[in-house]
Amino acid sequence: MAIENRTQLEHTQRQIAKLELALEEMKREESPKAYAMMSKGFVAQIGQMRREIDEYLDIARDEAEEVEALIK
Repeated sequence: MAIENRTQLEHTQRQIAKLELALEEMKREESPKAYAMMSKGFVAQIGQMRREIDEYLDIARDEAEEVEALIK
């Protein structure tokens, strides 16, 4: 689903945060092997949502990666 407005943007950002928290909890509770297997779907979903945000904000993927590198 493409993000079309600020409300959808904020919803997507909240969903990413929830998934990241779930990943963090899973990482603490599962073995590294189990975590690697279980996290794939979460990571793919987060990546898709981040691409949708980038598209809504008109940020090219390479530009987004540059911004992320500057933030870190």
